[in-house]
Amino acid sequence: MKLNFKIIILTLIVTPLLFIGPYFAFLNHKNTSIEFLDVLAGESIYSSIDNVISMSPEKKMLLKIYLKIKNIKSFKAGEYYIKNKKLLDIISDLHNGKYYQRSFTIPDGSNIFELEALVNNSMLNNNCSYLSCIYNKLDYKEGMLLPNTFFYYKGHNASDIFDQSYDSLMKFIDSIWMLKPDNNLLNTKYEAIILASIIEKEAGNFEEKNKIASVFLARLKKNMRLQADPTIIYGLLPNFDGDIKKSDILNKRNTYNTYMINGLPPSPIAFASKSSLQAAILSSPGDYFYFVANSKAPEAIPKACEAIPILPPASVFIANVKPKPSSPILFSLGTLTSLNNNVCVSLPLIPNLFSLAPTMNPSIPLSTIKALIPLCPASTLV
Repeated sequence: MKLNFKIIILTLIVTPLLFIGPYFAFLNHKNTSIEFLDVLAGESIYSSIDNVISMSPEKKMLLKIYLKIKNIKSFKAGEYYIKNKKLLDIISDLHNGKYYQRSFTIPDGSNIFELEALVNNSMLNNNCSYLSCIYNKLDYKEGMLLPNTFFYYKGHNASDIFDQSYDSLMKFIDSIWMLKPDNNLLNTKYEAIILASIIEKEAGNFEEKNKIASVFLARLKKNMRLQADPTIIYGLLPNFDGDIKKSDILNKRNTYNTYMINGLPPSPIAFASKSSLQAAILSSPGDYFYFVANSKAPEAIPKACEAIPILPPASVFIANVKPKPSSPILFSLGTLTSLNNNVCVSLPLIPNLFSLAPTMNPSIPLSTIKALIPLCPASTLV
């Protein structure tokens, strides 16, 4: 009798131990191979867990016991990050809906074509192709977002992000528009967005933006063409091959070619950052009409235009005024000499902002670091 009693007691002690070991080993199993888990709407708990660990009848029984203890009856559909997590933590995440949060960035200076590619390569639902969901009365959608980083869950509608970005752009412009100087000739907020987008593509760094804005505003004030390379490039998209040719500069059919058209292009050419919008709206026309590529930028060159006869501004370029100038380098568009001690002189048919001088790679693609060339007094123009 005593022997049977001991056997019963031993059985009662050993049996739970035989169960508890596998039970906790099962729950503490660490997933090291699967990074993301998608739980589908209507999918059973067992089917979801089977994607993490192969469910034998024994393991299914252990899972059933754990779910009963925790009173877990369903998982929330969504995407989860589960790598290097224990099974019990994964179950908790799936039950509480701790979805994996992704990020989407609209980069400064990007354009609508690049944005489309970014959306298609993301986990967003592209329900707003080429910003078709953005409501405004304008013919163009380009440039109508404020660059920023947004967070979303897999399958989220792109339109929600774009609506938020568009609203942020409008609110930011509204907040500074009243501070626009009286001599800033931009008539509408849309014109400001257009100019800001050009500044964004021209500037190699933050410090240049106000100076570049003052140059463009000065040219607009004098009814001079902007002659900005990035506008040509935009007009050639999405088929631009990376090289601006002479034929591109002389192409009058490119409605974005500011070497040929007067005033601003018909739309923005990129998504402008806050600093570029501020530069466009808060700057005034400056004392300079020109800037060229220079490794020491931005640095103004001493004014010396008074001593040199000036022809119409559409032909201003750079030349050396030392007694014996350096040997010129001939290009199809004109002649370039050393940039030491430079002042404004005139050469017919030279595009004002098309730089043939050596450039250095800036932080923004398709742009150059600039140095300002002094404004020749308006009284000397003929």
